[in-house]
Amino acid sequence: MLEIFKVIGFAIFSVIMIIILKNQKPEFALILSIIAGVGIIIFALTKMSNVIDLLYKLIDNTGINKDFLNIILKVTAIAYIVEFGKNICEDAGQSAIASKLEMAGKITIFTLSFPLISALVEILSGLV
Repeated sequence: MLEIFKVIGFAIFSVIMIIILKNQKPEFALILSIIAGVGIIIFALTKMSNVIDLLYKLIDNTGINKDFLNIILKVTAIAYIVEFGKNICEDAGQSAIASKLEMAGKITIFTLSFPLISALVEILSGLV
């Protein structure tokens, strides 16, 4: 619980430094923004590892195919990574690239999700 206050403090400090640098050295401000974002994501990922371990244990107990959980986790990771990249592009004033990145992420998520969609269609067709 208290660790989130450290992350918030880190984020606020980073924002202040970025604002100061933006006028004098904009390229360093962007680099600092990326480094701060990666640091915050690493913090969040360390918290997620316990949840992911618990999900795998639950899947093991139910006998559900682990591939489905792997796909869901990959899709979730791609969504967050693409959002992070998109925000960096927008912060750098490159909204056109940001929108293309978002589209590429959506297409990637769709292609990764196809085995889940296929399995769902098979289950539904078996019920009819």
